[in-house]
Amino acid sequence: MPRPNRYQIMDLYKSEIEFVLQELKKNIFSISDINFVLFSNQYKWKLPASTTTEEFIEFLVERRKILRQVVIILGGREIIRYVLTNSQLDHTEFAVSLFSNLYLSHYSAVTLHDLTNEIVKSIYVNREQSEKKGAPSGVLLQQNIDQAFLKPMRQTNNFFDFESRRIYVLNGRYTNQLGIIDKNGFKVTDLERTLIDIAVRPDYSGGVNEVLNIYRRAKGLISINKMRMYIQKLKYIYPYHQPIGFYLELAGYNDTALKLMSNIPMEHDFYLTYNIIEKAYSSRWKLYYPRNLS
Repeated sequence: MPRPNRYQIMDLYKSEIEFVLQELKKNIFSISDINFVLFSNQYKWKLPASTTTEEFIEFLVERRKILRQVVIILGGREIIRYVLTNSQLDHTEFAVSLFSNLYLSHYSAVTLHDLTNEIVKSIYVNREQSEKKGAPSGVLLQQNIDQAFLKPMRQTNNFFDFESRRIYVLNGRYTNQLGIIDKNGFKVTDLERTLIDIAVRPDYSGGVNEVLNIYRRAKGLISINKMRMYIQKLKYIYPYHQPIGFYLELAGYNDTALKLMSNIPMEHDFYLTYNIIEKAYSSRWKLYYPRNLS
């Protein structure tokens, strides 16, 4: 009787293969994940040493439909993932599977922290850049601030549309994962870091009116001392403590909280957001903001 070929052997161990995949406690797999499963179990499953990852994937996807293949194009690069066919695809889980060390940020963090009533279809994940040595060069000049904020906010082109969702992969500045926590199975910015991020990039969080509502919903849930500490560690060139203090004031935070922001030096006039058509001015925060902000 001829020896079974590799696909017939895989069939004999089909139930065990499915069990091993389920034991990984995930629904979405990279090629590296599948390679690990194969070579960790190859001897136990009595597969020939010459069995390749491609053959194992063919068995899982084409022959037995245990997994289905998903292909996306991001930044001109093809990314392939494999999803358990008997599971419902979680778009957020899919987004964070794209690269290692991704975390949810901006509107996705807001949603996970239950700080909005909006139905948010876009997903925002942050991929930190590598650390750049040395302090930022140059002196911050008022005329340069004014010119920068006259224009619309520059938005990332690093996104793709997938099953009625738009997934943004933000190339965030290096923070050494400052304020990143685990919540509901995802890495995500904590409340304080989230409120900073959405003040810095309000367009990734529904705009300035929505950011103000988020600050209102976060009242009583956050530590302003921690926010101040994060701001100091992040070492922004722009004085983002000014819009943050402004949001805190409009959201009704107490004077102790406001002083923690107002005590940070304010050497320049700043802007709540980009490309403001009708401006009003807060002398307390040296800040221009949209006149219709509510």
